[in-house]
Amino acid sequence: MPGAVSNAIRAARAADLDAVAALEAACFTCDAQSRRSLRHLLTRAHADFLVCVLDEAIVADVVVLYRRASRVARLYSIAVSDAARGRGIAAALLAAAEARALVQGCTLMRAEARASNHASRALFAHAGYRETTPLCDYYRGPGARREDGVRLEKILSPPSE
Repeated sequence: MPGAVSNAIRAARAADLDAVAALEAACFTCDAQSRRSLRHLLTRAHADFLVCVLDEAIVADVVVLYRRASRVARLYSIAVSDAARGRGIAAALLAAAEARALVQGCTLMRAEARASNHASRALFAHAGYRETTPLCDYYRGPGARREDGVRLEKILSPPSE
């Protein structure tokens, strides 16, 4: 399945906006990106926006942001639909994001995760990320509640041959 998943990953296109917005709304109840923000990330941001397409449906996406003259990439968002979880898609997207960051000349990838999101933290740990900084009241929760997060990072290196 890993090869099939990695072959299903491609750059997002403008025609994907509706599907990506629906995925975002389904995955992130408190802090989903607006359609306008997604359009900006897709068309104007200095970013890589990748999607995973299975059975002609977008089931996951990842966004990596870059800053000019910086060797640090930021994994801004990763989302996998409920129906597609447990199939290695998040790991494949993360690997694809890291590969794209290397192409951009980055040597470090940073990300954030909710402290309560054990699945996300496990994904990053399995991929070699280390937790570096606690982030107090970083995420919006239901109502006025705030949630803690954690910053993660990984030194990127080209795959060994």
